Amino acid sequence: MYRSFTNRVFGGVCGGLGALLPLNAWGFRVLFILLTILTMGAFAALYLLLWWLIPQESLIGRSRGGAGLLLITIVLALATGIGYLLHISGQLRGPSGQDLYWPILLLALGAVFFLRQVRG
Repeated sequence: MYRSFTNRVFGGVCGGLGALLPLNAWGFRVLFILLTILTMGAFAALYLLLWWLIPQESLIGRSRGGAGLLLITIVLALATGIGYLLHISGQLRGPSGQDLYWPILLLALGAVFFLRQVRG
């Protein structure tokens, strides 16, 4: 899986998903916008995470594949949704009652960004 170079509005994530799955890129864009609004920004953070994680496609050698990155994308989307459901049900709390949803989400974003910088 690659971020699209030709079918992108922001980072190419939705264009890459649209090239790989039956839903077109605009369907993914609308889905990300709706889920971002419903989850108060969690799916915007997921989009950033995918932007950092998925490599840009090359115009020189168009190659298909990347089933591992597609699987990671699906797992991260499910984890974001499940985390948000745990957050709104009040089950994602620390020992003193503080909400842990945003710190965990920001920690995951920071870890991916750090690993991306270390990797090259």
